[in-house]
Formats: sequence, structure tokens, C-alpha cells
Amino acid sequence: MVILGPGETDTSPRGNLLRSTCIGCHSKTDSTTWKDSITGAPIVFNTTEPSYNSVKGLSAGNFFYVQTDDDKGHNIFSNNPDDKLDTAPGGTNPNCGTQSCHDNLHASNTDYGFRQGCSKCHMMKETGPQGFHHKNNPSSEPLVKSADDGWYRFLSGHQTGDGHGVSGLEDANWQKDPTSSIHNEYLGYSGSKTSAGGFSSLGDTITAYCTGCHGNFHVEQSSNVWIRHPSDSIIPDRGEFSNAFGAIGGIGTYDPLVPVARPSIDGWTEPKSTVELNSDLVMCLSCHRAHASPYFKMLRWDYKSWPGNGGTNGCTVCHTSKN
Repeated sequence: MVILGPGETDTSPRGNLLRSTCIGCHSKTDSTTWKDSITGAPIVFNTTEPSYNSVKGLSAGNFFYVQTDDDKGHNIFSNNPDDKLDTAPGGTNPNCGTQSCHDNLHASNTDYGFRQGCSKCHMMKETGPQGFHHKNNPSSEPLVKSADDGWYRFLSGHQTGDGHGVSGLEDANWQKDPTSSIHNEYLGYSGSKTSAGGFSSLGDTITAYCTGCHGNFHVEQSSNVWIRHPSDSIIPDRGEFSNAFGAIGGIGTYDPLVPVARPSIDGWTEPKSTVELNSDLVMCLSCHRAHASPYFKMLRWDYKSWPGNGGTNGCTVCHTSKN
């Protein structure tokens, strides 16, 4: 029996176990389903606006919002290319081949055999998407920090980044109902702010992974002056930041709306419910969803409607004097 994905009509035999594409297993046509009842796969694309969770989606957001507005996320759809961008903004990999992973997401990559979209970020190795999907962490712990573990959410490096990937602590429900003590944890590294970053300079961090496509966004300082918002930068315990996350004496309460990266997660078996100033770091995902969000530039909150108009501003969690 062939199980069809949304909109599919082809019932011919398949040479694999996927329902056409990644979206075949990771999508639903209703607004309420967040996990496939048969496969247990997380739903990252509801064809109608998701209603579960206060953030309207799981941890990385929901591709629903890219269907009609490319400003709200990463466009992975080959049949609906991005109307605004041909290549990743801040890109630093112009010589990776025609339509490379670092160029865009919606187009297939004929040079390396990648399909479009999901497999350009997840399960990726030097010879294409392979190896990590459905891999069980041999330690049976939520901490994922190596190829043997399958890397965090199957985010693996390739070519000069081969042997690297993203380290993190995985929430079993993909932050369907996050709290200060139930959430993902991310590794961070306070490296140079004057280079494009990547695995070689930022280690196995989520920021290092993001800079694979958006490397120039990590060129944040010029002559010791900030020219862009910092990423993988330590949150200081001074000035307005001394009250970040409601901190008292340098310790605040973790807010899953504004996640932080940790300088080390080795040996962790559960997430930490506090934020430690002068130690924990702001990162790419502190402000953005990895997939898409209801908001401009895939932000995690409604910055454009703030103040008033029902908008929220997660910026004030750290920049307390701007509230």
C-alpha cells in the first residue's frame, strides 16, 4: 500500500519508505495535529494555520507561513519559489556549485544529488542526505553531540565541515509545550566577531551551522564597534542586561520564547531552568525560528506591531530599558 502525502496522486511503487518527500511524513492538512499518530514524526507544515502551542508551531516554527509570504521563513517549496530572494542573504559560499545548499533551499541540487528543502539542512553528509534520519542515540540520553548520536536534529556538516554537526539537548516533544524547565538546549561559543564563522571557528554550535549559508551575518564588529546584532556573544551582567530574564545576582529564569546558548552542555541529562549572565550566550535562534514563523523575518515575536496593537517584543527580555 502506498500512503500519499498532501496533494499526491501517484500510486506507483516506490524505491524507498518515504511518502514522496520529507513533507509527506511531516505535514498535516488540519490545524491541530502536531505529531503523526502512526510514525511519531513531528509536524512542521500544516496546510492550514496551526493552532497548537502559543507560538503556533513546534520549536522551529511552521512552514505554513511561507506559503503566502516569503518574508516569514525559509522557503523549501520547489513548486513555489521564493519571490524575494534568489540566494541566502549574507552568503559566503559562492563556489559550492550550481544551486548549492548554501545558495538556496527550494531548488534541487544537481551537482551533489540533494533534493530541495529539508535535506539541505537535515541528514546531510558529503555525498548527500544519508545516515542520520531515525538514528537512535546509543546513550539513550537527550544530549546529542556526535555523528554516532546522529547530531542534534540531524544537522550535520559536510565538505570542510565534515565530521562536525550541531550539539544540543533535544526536547522529546519538540517544545510543543515548553516551560522554563522543558525545552531544547543549545551549545554556544563566544568566538571571533570579525570573521564569517562556521564550524572551524565556532565549533559544533547552532550558530556555526547557520553561518554555513549566512556567514557574513557573523561579521558583527568592525574596529571593535558593533555593526550587527551579536550572535554567540555572552550576555553581560551589567547595565540594562543585569536584569535580563528577570535576573537577580546574575541568575535569571529561562524563557523558551528567547532561548539562549550554553558555553558547555557536556554531561547534561536535562535542560536547565535558569539563565546565567556573564556565561550564557545570545544566538541566532534567540530571535529567529529555524523554519518559519507568523512574523516578519521569521522572528520569534511580533516586533513590527510593538508597541501596542497586540504585538510582543522579546528584545526587552535582554534589553530591559527598552520596554
